[in-house]
Amino acid sequence: MPQHSSRGLSGLVPSWLRSLTVSSFALGGLLVGAPAHAADPQEVRPNIATVLDVALVDGELTASILWTDRQDDLPQFSKLVSYDGKDSANAGVNVTPKAGEISQVKLFGALDKPWETGWAQKLVLEDPQGQPLAIQPYDVNLDCATDKECSLTVSKGVTSEKDVVHVSSELDAVLTQLDAKYGQGEYDLVKEVSKNFPHLRGEAMVYVQQWYWWYPISGPCTCGWTTTTTRTPTTTQSILVSASGRSLYGWNGPGAKHTLSANAIPTGPLLNRTVTGSSQLSLGLRCSRRIYFYWWDFVIYRPGGWFPVRFPFPVSIPCTSPCQARFDHTGRVTGRTTISGVATAREAGTWRVNGGTPYINQLITGNNAFDADAIAVSFSNTSAYNTVSTTGQVTIPSTSSFASAITTNGYAQAIHGQLTCPQIPALAGRTVSDYGTTQGTSHQLSLYWFLQDFAAGF
Repeated sequence: MPQHSSRGLSGLVPSWLRSLTVSSFALGGLLVGAPAHAADPQEVRPNIATVLDVALVDGELTASILWTDRQDDLPQFSKLVSYDGKDSANAGVNVTPKAGEISQVKLFGALDKPWETGWAQKLVLEDPQGQPLAIQPYDVNLDCATDKECSLTVSKGVTSEKDVVHVSSELDAVLTQLDAKYGQGEYDLVKEVSKNFPHLRGEAMVYVQQWYWWYPISGPCTCGWTTTTTRTPTTTQSILVSASGRSLYGWNGPGAKHTLSANAIPTGPLLNRTVTGSSQLSLGLRCSRRIYFYWWDFVIYRPGGWFPVRFPFPVSIPCTSPCQARFDHTGRVTGRTTISGVATAREAGTWRVNGGTPYINQLITGNNAFDADAIAVSFSNTSAYNTVSTTGQVTIPSTSSFASAITTNGYAQAIHGQLTCPQIPALAGRTVSDYGTTQGTSHQLSLYWFLQDFAAGF
C-alpha cells in the first residue's frame, strides 16, 4: 500500500518566527502558468509545494515534499506521479497536504526496468484538477559492488531532451582522462572504469547502455550529447539558531539557491550567517568510433528480488568532432533583501560562461531586489558550461531589538548545442536547463517560462 509520513516544521521553529520565515521560502519544483519577469522587493506568496529531495528508502523511490504554511493555499488532496524515461506514468500515490510540514512519500514500483524505459525520469505533483504543483527531474543509476551484482540509485537531475545522456561530473572527467590516455587506440570503457575507478562501475554500465540504442555497431566517428550538473552544496542544508527570542532560520542548496531569515525581539547574542552556493550546467559532445561490442550478463536488485539483465559493452576508439559545435547559453539570477530595525541583509549573484568574466554580477543590501539575465555564445569541438554562484548574508547586532533581516534568491540556466558537420553522421541540436528559487510561486513560474522561451528559439 502507498505510504507517506509527515514531519512538521513547527517543532523546529517558534510560532512567531514561522510567520516570517516559512512563508518566505520555496525551494524549487516546476510549475506551469503565465510568464512574469520583474524584480520586486515585496514578499510574494510561497510555493504551494516543493520537492526537497529524492532518495531510495528500503529500495523504493521516496520524495520529501515541503508544503506552504498557508492553509488557504493548500488543495484538499494531491497526487504524486512518477514518469519513466518515455514519459509513461508508472506509479502514483495520493498525498494529503499539511500546512508547514514535510511529507515523506514512497512510490512503490516507480523504478521499473529503467534499462528499458529510460534512466532520466521525473516526478510530478498534481492538484485535484490534474495541474502540476511541482515537477522534479531525477536520474536513475546503478551501484555495482561487482561486475555481476548491482542495485539502483537515484539523484536529482536536470531537464533535457530524451537522447541527452546524463553523466556525473566525476565520470565525465574519467571519460576525458581515458580518451586522452588511449588517443587513437581502442579500449573497453567499462573494463577500464571498473579496474581504475570501481565506484563508478555502475554508472559506466548505464552510460554505455544508453549509447547502444542509436550508435552504429561499427563505423565512422559518431557523436552524441551528454550533460553534467554540479551543485554545491549537493543537498538541502537546514539552518536553525534560536535563543531567548532571537532566531536565525533558513535553507541552503542544493546548488545556488538559499534563503536566510534573522529575527530578534529582545537584545541578545549576535545573529550572523553567510551561505554560498553554485550550480554548474554543461552540455558536451562525446564521440567515438565503435569497433565491436559484446553482451554482459548480470543481476540488478530491486524490491521483489534479483532481476537478470544483459547490457552491451562496447570496445571503441576515441575521436573528436572535426567541426565545432555552437553553444547558446542563457542565465538569469535574482535576489531580494528585506530588513527592519537595525539589521543588514546582503545578496550577491554571478553568472559566467566557461569560467570567464561574469555576464551577470549583482550585489544588493537593505530593502532591495535584482533580476538580471544575459545570453552568450561559445564554440567548441567538445563542450561548454555555465555557472551560477551566489552568496547570502543576514546580520542583527546584539544591541538590536525588534529587528529582522531576510534574503532570498533564484536562478535559471540553459544551454543549446547545435552541430553541423558533413564529415560525421547527423546530430540534432539539443537543450538542457536547470533552475531553483526560494522566492515563491510567481517567481518560479517566471523562471519556468524564461527557460521555455529560450528553448523555443531553436
